[in-house]
Amino acid sequence: MAADGKEIRVEQLSEGQLDALIEAQNRIFEDYIIQIRSSRQFFMDFLRSVGGDLREVIVSMDGDQIVGYVCPVIDGDEAWIGGLGVLPSHRRRGIGTRLMLAAEEKCRSKGVREVTLEVIEGNDLAKRFYEKLGYAGSRRYLTAEGRPARFEGFGQMPEPATQAEIVRMHARSYADTCWQKRTVHAIMSSARGAERYKVDGGFVLLRVVETNAFIPFLGVLPEKRRTGVATSLTRFALNRLWNLGAFKVTVYNVNEDLPTLRLLDMFDFKVTMKEIEMKKNMAGK
Repeated sequence: MAADGKEIRVEQLSEGQLDALIEAQNRIFEDYIIQIRSSRQFFMDFLRSVGGDLREVIVSMDGDQIVGYVCPVIDGDEAWIGGLGVLPSHRRRGIGTRLMLAAEEKCRSKGVREVTLEVIEGNDLAKRFYEKLGYAGSRRYLTAEGRPARFEGFGQMPEPATQAEIVRMHARSYADTCWQKRTVHAIMSSARGAERYKVDGGFVLLRVVETNAFIPFLGVLPEKRRTGVATSLTRFALNRLWNLGAFKVTVYNVNEDLPTLRLLDMFDFKVTMKEIEMKKNMAGK
């Protein structure tokens, strides 16, 4: 194979290649900053949660072997890169660049005006790679961990909510956050496997897997912010998770802004990871 990777084919994932893609993913991310282990179900659940389509996945092929992939997710005039990777044995040959250019061309052909992706803070190699392709940082998101706790008194007492009610509140509460949290696919996917609660002006989803708990969504309508709704919902959520026997609570992809940082500090949550959102305007490119 040529050193610059020109003999590598870049093409759409074909039927019957999903298992080969999963195998390639697991080899690609063996040396990643955070541990990732994929499976057919894990990948398809992820794809559904962001509104992706398996037919949009692009792979790089060395003979009959998948050596890289990119997963563009297209929603109207916006798109998000839901994964990019190349096998260690095939890196530094321009394959990642070719995959990204192919993904951008697919997006452009479908009328996309802006492409978004995230990079883990500290992954400077990836950040420089995307900067060379024209992406610029726009904001940061946080993942944090804390503990359940017992509380008495929550202000408004939350009550069970329907999925339709959650979806309506989510649209306004999460209009200005990351792709993975603001799409309707994300809230619907999370709502199916979580307990759902609402108050006047806000909602929260809770989920427990063995002793690990997650608060995948806690949303407050814009006109109800800074009125104590978020604090009240957090107190209720942590108390409920205590009662469910959870040991650790994780919140992920929340905005790095002053109100969020204050809320995390109030309940002694520790930031475990930061991600940098990067965007590229496709107009005229």
